[in-house]
Amino acid sequence: MAELQEVQITEEKPLLPGQTPEVAKTHSVETPYGSVTFTVYGTPKPKRPAILTYHDVGLNYKSCFQSLFQFGDMQEIIQNFVRVHVDAPGMEEGAPVFPVGYQYPSLDQLADMIPCILQYLK
Repeated sequence: MAELQEVQITEEKPLLPGQTPEVAKTHSVETPYGSVTFTVYGTPKPKRPAILTYHDVGLNYKSCFQSLFQFGDMQEIIQNFVRVHVDAPGMEEGAPVFPVGYQYPSLDQLADMIPCILQYLK
């Protein structure tokens, strides 16, 4: 039986776990269906591509997408994009409890909030 040998592998572009994370800017904008909070990584510029995320039910952008965007292989990709992470109303960290009788926006209304965000960012 052949004996196993240890092999040293060196990456051409090593990952930098201690690299300082980008500064996130959190914004809130009023829409016809209430206030929506979103977090922007990078600086929005005209004609610069953007990645826009909208989390799944019961999550927020951090719990849904943070591990994806912190994954080492994603670093080379995301450096070329501004990222806009939308939190549905009441799903952002530290959100207050909805008042009694609050009517939560429908899925169509949640989607209709996105153009307000894009207009805010120009």
